[in-house]
Amino acid sequence: MRKPGLFVAILALVVLPPRDARSAALQIDPVGGQPVDPNYGDQAERERQDRRRQEQDERNAADPCELGSCGDFEGLQSRGIPDTRIVAVLHRVELDDDVLTVRLRFHNDGAEPARISIDPTSPENAFLLRVGEEEHGILRNGDGELEAKEPLDVEIKPGKMETWWAKFPAPPAGTRRFDLEIPPVATFRDVRLDD
Repeated sequence: MRKPGLFVAILALVVLPPRDARSAALQIDPVGGQPVDPNYGDQAERERQDRRRQEQDERNAADPCELGSCGDFEGLQSRGIPDTRIVAVLHRVELDDDVLTVRLRFHNDGAEPARISIDPTSPENAFLLRVGEEEHGILRNGDGELEAKEPLDVEIKPGKMETWWAKFPAPPAGTRRFDLEIPPVATFRDVRLDD
């Protein structure tokens, strides 16, 4: 007659990994003594990104485009500039070898002239192209000058527009989306990059 205890013991040896293998896969927090989630670093990074996006959303809360009051402008994305009737339109992105050129248009959608100021040379304003956690500033030429249109400080008449462009390092191969921050005007999020 067979003994059921022997069968269970053999089955446990075959099914369960050795105790050392189970404990090696489990990390213990040295401070709290609790098991650590192996994805904790990724989770913390996602939380930081979510916080940063929430802060940007709060800054752009007064965006009239989000309220549906902007016109229908041709481009990839549009953002209303708070406290004005100017609409910033990310008109086009061009990827050429290792350079990404962004082209913006600023439309005055109001009945009165409105002023816009963009100064990428200002040390307080970081014009950034973001891909994940990587941030890239505007490229510089051999003389150290920014590869961008001159700073803008113009008054745009009603119904008229002004253009501006800048060149950034191309995002890594395989990148499908990026964020573009043009202070103090707008942040364009999840801009699609087509081949």
